[in-house]
Amino acid sequence: MNKIKIFVKSIIGIYTIHIFKEKIHRIFKTKYYREQIQFEKNSLNFYSQLIKENDVVFDVGANFGNRIKTFLALKTKVVAIEPQSACCKYLRNTFGNRIDLIEKAVGAKNEVKQMYISNNSAISSFSEDWIESVKQDRYKDQEWNKGIMIEQITLDSIIDKFGNPAFIKIDVEGYESEVIKGLNKETKLISFEYTVPEQIAKAIECIKHIKNINKSVECNYSLGESMKFQLENWTSDTGMINLIQDEKFPTDVGDIYIRKII
Repeated sequence: MNKIKIFVKSIIGIYTIHIFKEKIHRIFKTKYYREQIQFEKNSLNFYSQLIKENDVVFDVGANFGNRIKTFLALKTKVVAIEPQSACCKYLRNTFGNRIDLIEKAVGAKNEVKQMYISNNSAISSFSEDWIESVKQDRYKDQEWNKGIMIEQITLDSIIDKFGNPAFIKIDVEGYESEVIKGLNKETKLISFEYTVPEQIAKAIECIKHIKNINKSVECNYSLGESMKFQLENWTSDTGMINLIQDEKFPTDVGDIYIRKII
């Protein structure tokens, strides 16, 4: 069945399938549609704690823009960075000139690298290590059967063009540490996706690099798409590192948030 789905996507195209699914869910008010409506409400409440009107927000790994809707609803200025053509087509058609769209990837330096494209656009990645670690179990039914060369630029270069943002959201399927290596400017707030237990070391790399840029930071995290912080009180960078290394830490995908203490 999975091979049939992959074949259909290759013929029809990811963009067309995504649009078709959206319309079906909207028309029939499916469970998925209702869950998405609730997610958007939760997302709005969550991010309203962190960003405000006219803030500049970078969405690195925008995919089909489920965070962009929230950022625009909060009247922020959105810079979306997404390398996959099908996703970019959707973002252009959906959001138009309400966002600045960079149709490139973000990495440690300006270069061209191979991106491994999955039949599920949300898990396409530049990281061979991440793909190898998750396809054993977490995404064992998925395939990465195509590679394309993509131009990468750094976060520093994006900041040079658009100014220092109030928030940088990074969701790039195991490539987060490489993206963060291209950041050498203090940032008010940054989030990056983690994958535990497969990529604990990479998450620690991200925390340490951000701490090295900022004199003082505090951390929190959210599980999956929960849109809520798991810690009642923010913790130090060391506290966050100890937490994700603890065997009791949930084995899941989520986001770590790191904010500069002013």
